[in-house]
Amino acid sequence: MFFKRIFGKKKVPEPIQPERLSIESLEERMGKLRGEKLAGGQSKLNTVLDGISNEREAILNKLKTLSGAEPTGEVYPGLRKTALEARRLFIDKLTRALPEIQLRGEFSPHDLTALDGKLAKMANLTTDAATTHGRYVRALFGPQLNVIELHLRRLHGSVRDAHILIEKTLGEMQSLDSISSKIISRKELFRRVEAMQTEAKSLEGQVTELERLIESGNTKLAQLIGSEEFKRADALGGELQRVEREISQVKSAASSAISGLSRPLRKMEKLVVAGECQMDREMVKVLELCIENPLEVLSSDEKIAATEALLQKMIDLLESGKISMSDRERRKRVELARELLEKEKLLNLKKRLTHLHAHRESQKRAREQTSLLKQKVELERLIEKHNSDLKRARATIEELHRESQRAKKEIDKNLHELEKLATEAIGVKVELTS
Repeated sequence: MFFKRIFGKKKVPEPIQPERLSIESLEERMGKLRGEKLAGGQSKLNTVLDGISNEREAILNKLKTLSGAEPTGEVYPGLRKTALEARRLFIDKLTRALPEIQLRGEFSPHDLTALDGKLAKMANLTTDAATTHGRYVRALFGPQLNVIELHLRRLHGSVRDAHILIEKTLGEMQSLDSISSKIISRKELFRRVEAMQTEAKSLEGQVTELERLIESGNTKLAQLIGSEEFKRADALGGELQRVEREISQVKSAASSAISGLSRPLRKMEKLVVAGECQMDREMVKVLELCIENPLEVLSSDEKIAATEALLQKMIDLLESGKISMSDRERRKRVELARELLEKEKLLNLKKRLTHLHAHRESQKRAREQTSLLKQKVELERLIEKHNSDLKRARATIEELHRESQRAKKEIDKNLHELEKLATEAIGVKVELTS
């Protein structure tokens, strides 16, 4: 208690309040900070470059001194020759390895990278020259070489300092550029979200309109189908289907009637081929038609007449036994052929088909002339199109909502990353307000 009264309570440092910045303020702050860091690094680097330039000049001057120096003392002729050649190569390599370094004005990260490579090349080439030729040069010109090596060490030290400064500056630039890049990405994300929301709103309007059109179309279609006039028109379609079925039945009956005689007809064809049955060319054609395409027989009265004559000849051949068959089968085929001839079944079938075809065509024309059926088809086509457009619009809206949600998550992630990078760059906890 005594010491507390004397020294008082220890003050607790107040917590550092985070710095709240808008994205615009952060962008402005980063631009300013980038300029400050680049200028600060540039100032320090210029000082180092001045030192490099001074050492370069000193080395070049000392190389001139080395070039004019005369060896002292007795040396073996072979060593003298080698040392003199080594001096020539040493001076030549160092002179080419020491280009003038001039970099004033504003630096860019690209300039710094190029400068770092140029300085590294200078250090490597000068080191290589000293390592390769220094031993022989020292044999005759030790004092001059020692002075040059002293300046080379200073030069290399300055190159290392420049490299450290360049790396530090580039690292800071990279960090600040990363923040700028994320700010640009953030703006692009917001632009995308806004564009998707605008598109989704437009599509929602289309959905409402399409739903109205579909409802209206269904109402009109129901009214059209329910009308008496349409029912009468639709009845024509039912009659047309009935006629089509009857045509099919008649054709089947005609085909079956002639096909039932195919066995004796084929035997008859063999007799003709063998020359055991005489028949003119037209009759042969009808025989082939009855075997291969029975329905074609009904295409004209002439073909029916020729077919009937053929059937009569077939009956004669069956009864005379020239067409070999069992008695039972012969009687059955003769009876079937006579039925076709006596009842004029083929001719009646042709007349029935002709009538049905004519009736079908009249029904088709009547149906085609009915505009209500066309209206029904057009309404159904429009409703189907609207439904397809509606399905596509809804799918697009869902996809836009999913993309928008993903973009919003990216925005949140971007905000946290920006706050972390900004805190590291500024050195104070940063909270972004937008």
